[in-house]
Amino acid sequence: MRTERQKPEWQGRTLRKPLFPIPGYREEVQRTLRRIFVVNVLVVFGKLLIGWRAHSLSILSDAVHSSVDAMNNIVGLLVIRYATATPDAGHPYGHRKIESLAAFTLGGVLLITCVEIISRAIERLQDPSRIRVHVDPLTLAILIGTIFINAAVFIYERRKGRALGSPFLLADALHTRSDILVTGALLVGLVFIRWRLPILDPLLAIAISVAIAMSGWQIFVRTVPILIDAAPVSPERIEAIVRSVPGVEQVRDIRSRSDGERIFLDLVLVLKPEDVRTAHEITEQIEERLHDAFGPCQVTIHMEPS
Repeated sequence: MRTERQKPEWQGRTLRKPLFPIPGYREEVQRTLRRIFVVNVLVVFGKLLIGWRAHSLSILSDAVHSSVDAMNNIVGLLVIRYATATPDAGHPYGHRKIESLAAFTLGGVLLITCVEIISRAIERLQDPSRIRVHVDPLTLAILIGTIFINAAVFIYERRKGRALGSPFLLADALHTRSDILVTGALLVGLVFIRWRLPILDPLLAIAISVAIAMSGWQIFVRTVPILIDAAPVSPERIEAIVRSVPGVEQVRDIRSRSDGERIFLDLVLVLKPEDVRTAHEITEQIEERLHDAFGPCQVTIHMEPS
């Protein structure tokens, strides 16, 4: 029985729905991600080109911010291809942590990039003579063009995400929308720089780097608990659910972890009845109530007599 999942206490957001709600889901999501990836790469190269041409650290920073969209597409393709593979003898719990590992690596790259950008911005602020930003109409026109392209990507990806029921596409569309806002703010700043305020360039670069760092930190907050097997649900909550089933005398040694999609629960159950059939019925009721509370989860129960 498929039910709506509760919010894990360490994550603060609803876990995603099953990955394959409709036939052809995997192929359609992969096709969508490949198309968006090509567009995102063109946007990144366009910003890198005008940033190098204008000697603008803020535009180069925005190019790095836009590259997150392209890297998210790669992570998405990796997840759809490998992380959703069927469990095998070497990976009995599945491959879902590949997604978390890939995202964690992406977050590290983002933070390292932010440190580099901020250090260069500080150097320019300490020596304003190094700020030689040249913003011409072509630079502004290309930036405006990237905003319209990202807006089209946002609308397309959100529509596909809703049609396919894909949480990954919907989340990635929201990040594309944030890229539109950052580029829009940068565009306003470049207009002031064109009015002979070049000191704004390193300041804008630092502001954009902070936005990138926040994205990296959010990735860490989401992935680190999964990678270190942090408990997604408190033992007290699990115990309350289990003890609500008639016939349960005691529950102990409760453990839980998540792979980012499912929750795995282990517990020791002390039962009153001596009848094996009754004990089996009790464990089935426990599993059903845990599924109702947390969605699809794998429950391992060790039974002991009272």
